[in-house]
Parts: sequence; C-alpha cells; structure tokens
Amino acid sequence: MITVPGPIGITVNTSATLVALVTLSAALVFGLALMPRPSRATITWSVGFGIALLATYVWVAANQFDSAVLRALSSGLIVCFEPLLWLGIRFYADRRAFWPAAIAYIAIGPAALALTSTTDAYPAVFRVVFSAGAVFAGMSAWELFRLRISARDVVIPLALVSSAFVVVAVLGIAAGITGVGSAPGDELRMLRDINGVGILLTSQCAAITIVLLTRGETLLRGGGRGDEDDHAVLRVRLARAKRSHDPAWSLLDIRLDDPADVQEVLGPVAFAGVVEAFHGHVLDALPVAADVERIADGRVRALLPGSDEEVRRHLRALLARVSSIEDAGPRAPLRVSGSVGWAGVRDADYDLGALTSAAAEASALAQACGGDRWERAVVPAR
Repeated sequence: MITVPGPIGITVNTSATLVALVTLSAALVFGLALMPRPSRATITWSVGFGIALLATYVWVAANQFDSAVLRALSSGLIVCFEPLLWLGIRFYADRRAFWPAAIAYIAIGPAALALTSTTDAYPAVFRVVFSAGAVFAGMSAWELFRLRISARDVVIPLALVSSAFVVVAVLGIAAGITGVGSAPGDELRMLRDINGVGILLTSQCAAITIVLLTRGETLLRGGGRGDEDDHAVLRVRLARAKRSHDPAWSLLDIRLDDPADVQEVLGPVAFAGVVEAFHGHVLDALPVAADVERIADGRVRALLPGSDEEVRRHLRALLARVSSIEDAGPRAPLRVSGSVGWAGVRDADYDLGALTSAAAEASALAQACGGDRWERAVVPAR
C-alpha cells in the first residue's frame, strides 16, 4: 500500500529573510560599487548599508529577547539608511552635501527611540523620527529625478520606493492628528512593520541603482548623450576660436601618477580621498573659463584660454597643488603627483580629435619620464 504524503508546510522566518536580503544587498554594494569604484558617494552608501545590516541583527535580537529597547533601536537604525542614501546621491551628483544634518539625525534618532522606548513619550518620538526619515527619503527621490543621466530608468525603482516612504509617513501623521484608524499601539506596530518591509524594498532597489550608477558612470553621466555633449561643447568652442583666429586656447590631459600603486598602498578609502582631492585641486588651479571634463577617477581633460605663459603659470600651480595631496593620511608612505599633456589649438588646426590624441600622448610621456611634470605635445603636420 502506497501512502501519499500530505502538503508540505513551509515556514518562512521573517527575521531571517530580512537579514538575508539586506546582507545580499550590502554585499553587492561593497563588492561591485565600493571596491572597484571607491569615492565619497560609494563610501557613504556603503556606510548606510553597513548600518542597515546592523539594524537587521538588532531586529533579530529584539525579537529573540522580546526587548522593547532593542526593537526601538533597530527601528531607529533602519531609517538611518535614508539620510546616507541622500548624502551619497548628492556626492555622486557633485553637489554640495549638507552632511551635518545627516550626521545629527543618525546620532539623535536611534538614541532618542532607545531612551524613550519604555516611556509614554515613545509614540510621539517615533512619529518624529519616522517623519524626519521620510523627509530624507523625499529629498533622495528629488535628487534621483534631477540626476543628469541618459538611462533614466535606472533610478526609477529607488525613486518610487523613496516616494512611497513619504506617502506612508504623511498618512501616518494624518492618522495620528485626526485619531482615525487603529489604536495608537497598533498604529505604531504597523509603522514598525512597514519600516522593516521598507528596508527590504529600499535595500534591493538601492543596491541595483547604486551598482548601475557606479559601474556605468562614464555612460550615464552627461545629461542624455554621455561624452557626445561634452565633445559638442568643446567643438563649438574650437570652431569659434578658429573663426576668430584666436590661438590662445590649449587642451590639457591631466593625470594622477601611478593610480593603481597609490590605491594598493593607501587602500580604497584613503585612495577615494586622494581622487577627490585631485579633482578639487585641478578645478581650483584652472581658470573659471576652462571647460573641465572628468574622464576617470584620476584623469581630467580641460580646454582653457590663455597665452603660453598663462598656461605655464596654471600648470605650475596645478602640479604644486596635486603634490600637496601627500597629506592624504597619517600613514601615507608615498608622495602623490600628477602629469599633464599640453596641446595648443593652433598646432592641431583646431581639430578636437588631433588635440585629444596629442595631449594624451604628451601626458603619457610625462608619466614615462617620472611624473610630476608637464610635456608640450608635438602635433604632426596634417
């Protein structure tokens, strides 16, 4: 006689699912965004995922020990992901980052929830912290929609999830003010559960968006057509200079010397600081009228006006500024330097392709000669 077994029951542990999915998201960001592309944005996002991962373990401990303090702390840590997400987007977009607001929220929010978790003030504090997190989520959605990238669909999932956070917070505030809906305790439990589900959705969408933004940075930046827009600006500038017979324009190919060695010695975090300092010093050393294009982490192309003597003055200031990056860290055992290739527009008959190639070859020659110098390009007759 053959006995047919009944349906198999599968029990899904919500806490285990939360930990597993947030861990997966964090691993994706650490391995595919931070390690290959260390920058202020990826470091900030990675810190956010680290805090979210910590929050999930605190959540599990709270359920295990039935601790109100740990449960409140985990809720506060979970929403701390939102200000760091917003801060990273600001860094990615090269906009001014108001980091004190994010740091203050991260320091005050979880602490306030944990301290008031066993008092009558907890419901009000929870609503304030949750609503403040929703403000950061709304600003993240706004920044994502403002990003000048060609593949707009990359940011839509994360932007929509962030917007949903705002909607939930607004409905929660309205229910709290009007007294409509569940009892206060049930309402807080519902918001806490939504908080947990929200970090699941947000972490998955954020991981996908961050990895795509980071890995496809050279294709996504530029407001629609990538490098073509930057080249169009440079070509128009060169065409106007040619029509007016203005020879006082130069193309510079500026590179950080030995970036792979610098990263290996300093590590990804310190190297990210070196890269940001490098680009900042390049912008500070060049005139405001220069068209500056960030090609890679340690490489910049710039078209700038000025006589040969003025360009030499800018180059001396630029190399001196880059050399000052040796203060990047207390354990930095090497000196950072840069190399520049310089091509004059008249030498290349105002042709952008010839200028770019000549400046790149001159920059490579400067590096081959030891770095921390500039080389004037020799453009072959056409």
